[in-house]
Amino acid sequence: MKIVYLNTNYEDSHIEEKHIHAAGMQLHVHNGLKPSEFAPAVEDADALVVALEKVDRNLLDGMPKLRVIGRMGVGIDSVDIEAASKRGIPVINVPDYCIEEVALQAVSMILAAHRKLVPAQTIVKDGRWDNNELKPIQALSGLTLGLIGMGRIGNKVIEYMRAFGLRIAVSDPFLRADQVPTGVELLSFEELLKEADILSIHCPLTPETKHIINRDTLALMKKQPIIVNVSRGGMINEQDLAEGLDNGQIRYAALDVLNQEPPDIGHPLIHHPKALITNHIAWYSVEAEIRLREMSVTRVIDYLEGRPVPTIVNAKGLEALK
Repeated sequence: MKIVYLNTNYEDSHIEEKHIHAAGMQLHVHNGLKPSEFAPAVEDADALVVALEKVDRNLLDGMPKLRVIGRMGVGIDSVDIEAASKRGIPVINVPDYCIEEVALQAVSMILAAHRKLVPAQTIVKDGRWDNNELKPIQALSGLTLGLIGMGRIGNKVIEYMRAFGLRIAVSDPFLRADQVPTGVELLSFEELLKEADILSIHCPLTPETKHIINRDTLALMKKQPIIVNVSRGGMINEQDLAEGLDNGQIRYAALDVLNQEPPDIGHPLIHHPKALITNHIAWYSVEAEIRLREMSVTRVIDYLEGRPVPTIVNAKGLEALK
């Protein structure tokens, strides 16, 4: 069987080779390809593995033998799940390889934004030593941290943030009150927006959550909150957020993800004095990268060899076809 890696862009493939060759399968790696060059590279693939490359209906139509898609990462918004499901093709992601890393990035951004570390550094680099323009900074323990979504990463953020003594609340339409950790409040989305001093986003990007932060939802935020996003850039209407920062609706924004990556040079948030932007690095540690590669390849092989896989994202859709 032939496993094709498309534009995953690692310098070598020794991790993948070890597992694929041990299974008696073939590995074909194609990096640096343009969409117009995809067809001959993938046409006879039994399995396709991608990182951020889009897998749409046209690409799927050119792979008549395809049995499984592996997505190297958490989000699956780059894959046409409906088209894959109609073909009976499972889509396997790896939502459990970087829980610690992404949660720690969120916590780091929360603390940096709250303590105004970036503007404080700018003052020092400008040769000044006056802290009046940084005031006020409230005690963290008196604030409310609100989480939009509470999956694996949201749970880890709660675990880390408990030590700071904040009130912690979450909004998640898939949670019941008895599923929320002790001491954490479950609120409606509107209640969370009204009560949060710090708002951290931890839900997947879907048609329902796209631009969940926009002019209308910003208007519901009564406490001029800090907004943190380590999930997907598409959660936020960035122009609306920039306006919210300009008019004082929002105190600060700390984002590891943007709608377009890399962003245009004129992006309204890149040089904004009330924004901290990092380059989609939340997922990364040396260990997480190894886990990602190991888990991606072994789950694809497990499926091809008939073993159960824990993270088939369209399992319900496939079951409905039976």
